[in-house]
Amino acid sequence: MEQNASETNSIRVGDLDFPPRKVWMKTYGCQMNYHDSERMLSHLEKLNFTATDDQGEADLVLFNTCAIRDLANQKFYSHLGETKPLIQKKDVIVAAAGCIAQTEGKDLIKKYKQLNFAFGTDVIDNIGEMVYRAYAGDKPFSVTTWDRSENYSIETKITHGSPQAFVNIIKGCDKFCSYCIVPFTRGREKSRRLDEVVKDVKRLVEFSGIQEVTLLGQNVNSYGKDNGESLAQLLGELDKIEGLELVRYTTSHPYDVSDELVAAHGTLKKLANHLHLPVQSGSNTVLQRMLREYSVEHYLGLIEKMRQANPQMVITSDIIAGFPNETEEEHQATLELLKKAKFDFVYAYAYSARKGTKAARGEDVLTDDIRGRRLREVMDVQEDVQAEVRKGMEGKTYRMLVVEKGSFKGETKWTGRTSCNRLVHFTPSDETDYLWHWVDVEVLTTTAFSCQGKLVADFGKNNGRA
Repeated sequence: MEQNASETNSIRVGDLDFPPRKVWMKTYGCQMNYHDSERMLSHLEKLNFTATDDQGEADLVLFNTCAIRDLANQKFYSHLGETKPLIQKKDVIVAAAGCIAQTEGKDLIKKYKQLNFAFGTDVIDNIGEMVYRAYAGDKPFSVTTWDRSENYSIETKITHGSPQAFVNIIKGCDKFCSYCIVPFTRGREKSRRLDEVVKDVKRLVEFSGIQEVTLLGQNVNSYGKDNGESLAQLLGELDKIEGLELVRYTTSHPYDVSDELVAAHGTLKKLANHLHLPVQSGSNTVLQRMLREYSVEHYLGLIEKMRQANPQMVITSDIIAGFPNETEEEHQATLELLKKAKFDFVYAYAYSARKGTKAARGEDVLTDDIRGRRLREVMDVQEDVQAEVRKGMEGKTYRMLVVEKGSFKGETKWTGRTSCNRLVHFTPSDETDYLWHWVDVEVLTTTAFSCQGKLVADFGKNNGRA
């Protein structure tokens, strides 16, 4: 779209003038959604929009939705309903993006009269055209088409001032786990070329000051299969980039963790000492019904290989409590797995049916009360395990990037995230602004959910580099 700036700070796009406007955005769900939101904000800047945290001053209200958990769904529907009073006070464009919009776009437009347009996950880079249509007076519409091109090529967009960046390297998922809606909301797997990702990250490091990247994908371990490349190869190339300090990746599927990737965790200097590896259940029969393609024994063997390759390795995971028709014996097997695996942290959820998935189509004897009890038992066992695991941090020193300043029991604290993905709080000794500094912190005390430390060394914003 051709653009020309006028004397009133408006931008001319086609037949319309776009004066300075505000966009308020709410993002639900995973890191991929937050990455998508940042892409959309970058595109909206070209239409003279700047972000605001005050919905009341917004000209465009945008929801980037998540369909994975029922709680995220209900929050979105509630927040969307709350926009009715807003549009009665001023002329506001309201839009819904993301996974719910992908599967329910037309229904959303019919049900919520304040909604101007809805669009799915594969057309977020066309948000400029959709906003243009809305301001041009088009009646409410939805766009949920899929990108049919063979090549997947994008450039990472960032709008923040931090040295961290999410970099999408693969989209979609081919697994079709029986409970998961991702293949229906994100499509089939498609990877970016390795050389493109490397150039993208080099650009971020050189021109945007990025020092830490998190590689994203619904099944990031499948990266490169369609191009004859691999995640391990990509990690090896990123390890060579001068100025890049730390590389993370998420989310992994246990079936696709290769020996090559395990070895990379033992040799690459910039690869984080952390792996998020969702297991979902400790019962082989439940895993079979989930269509997860691995056994408990395979999973435990896999994390043991990781810990042998890198003794500093920290493993986190996901658990679904109360999968349809899960027996008490199957539930107990999950509790036993938690004790054996010794995860540093677990995201645990009670099962919620996702429309269109195989698991949602059959009969289910479990009640919400049973699921709630089992979820609490999972969390109780994990809390004990977690407290024990983190106790081993005490007395050790960790290099970390300081990410925020806050208050802990009324005392000013700075907080950083270590290579092994743990948050550590420390008390400053002076008025130094430590935000985005690399520091060494000795961990003094721990609980299941908190690590307290003291500052040992401050390397500044460039980790000691001139």
